[in-house]
Amino acid sequence: MGIHVVAVTSSSGLPLFTRHRGASEQLEFSVIGSLNGVHMFSKSQKVILDNTQTQDSSIVWKDFEDSVTLIAVGSPASEGTLKELVQAVFQAMVLSVGLEEIKVIRSVERLKRDLRTCYPIIDRLLECLDTGERTSVRTPLLPLAEVVLHEENSVLQARLDSFAETLETLFACLLLDGCIAVATPGWWELAVEERKLLGLVVAANANTTSIDIPVFLPCKSPSVPFRLVGVCLLSGVWVCGLCGPTPDLVTVEQLAAGWWRRSLPTLSSALHAPATLPASLQLHQGIQGLLLVHCEVGKFVLCHNSANKKDSRPPSDVLRNFYYHTAIHLHKQDLPQKVLESYWCSEYHKVHALRSGSNLLCVLYSSAVPTHTMRLMTQQTLQAIVADKQLCW
Repeated sequence: MGIHVVAVTSSSGLPLFTRHRGASEQLEFSVIGSLNGVHMFSKSQKVILDNTQTQDSSIVWKDFEDSVTLIAVGSPASEGTLKELVQAVFQAMVLSVGLEEIKVIRSVERLKRDLRTCYPIIDRLLECLDTGERTSVRTPLLPLAEVVLHEENSVLQARLDSFAETLETLFACLLLDGCIAVATPGWWELAVEERKLLGLVVAANANTTSIDIPVFLPCKSPSVPFRLVGVCLLSGVWVCGLCGPTPDLVTVEQLAAGWWRRSLPTLSSALHAPATLPASLQLHQGIQGLLLVHCEVGKFVLCHNSANKKDSRPPSDVLRNFYYHTAIHLHKQDLPQKVLESYWCSEYHKVHALRSGSNLLCVLYSSAVPTHTMRLMTQQTLQAIVADKQLCW
């Protein structure tokens, strides 16, 4: 079992990099050459080779900017997942070196050297897909930003907004273990892929105390770089922003140290709290967990009900499976007819999904909850979360 990504030049097939994750061995050079060769032969015959299946693997090819070809091989992995992967890998390449360097390759060796900076990001993308011995669906390239619901989010939001003004930036966020606690409106206006990649950049540098990295935003600014500056406030807690030439990193570190000193106890409590719903939300005992997605902004939260101590099984796997197999159609509205609700019932649990405006809520119930009451309980739960101004949803 494993995931492989290969990048080659589209014109000559020269290798740029290969990345691998999982228990399977790395692809041999002859195999890489064969995969690229059959793709190039198809193009010469005016045939588009998009994907294929073997007995135990899926293979996807995709050309970008008539310059770079990415090949993804996954076992096990679906065609759709691999297509999302190669798109994300290309965007990680753009984030690191800029679009112009990829569109016009002046020196293959130089591009290969420059692309090493994106290896940690690509490796983290592959980690999301590496299922190992698991059989349940994880959250691989879900193009959404995971957020944290906390009673003090409104306080943290106000402090972040003021901190962003001090940095003279519209784009700033506060990360707790890689999840967004709060972010400025400008940060939420970035493309969902950009938010994901910027979070991975921070995660890849988590062993440092601060970062100052030039980044090209694949959608917003693929040719002109921003500076991604970030300061580690506590272990696992980062405040980040996209800045211009000023202020320098030393000034950012000084501002962060003074600006967030009073909030450190709040940040610590939020960081060490389990993925549970805030105590201020009084939910029915039959609710075991929920997955809440904002379909327009591109964010989600996945948590369980701390008041329910009868079932020790984590609800995350059930909710993720339900989202990918059923609720995703409510999110994308890709069915022939508009659907706003769906549910599953099994021997051990029940799951109900409700789409209301931009929000999609999937709630995991115990099997004892009557099926006909799930709609009302889901509606009440969604209303309680959205109405709670302290959570900043």
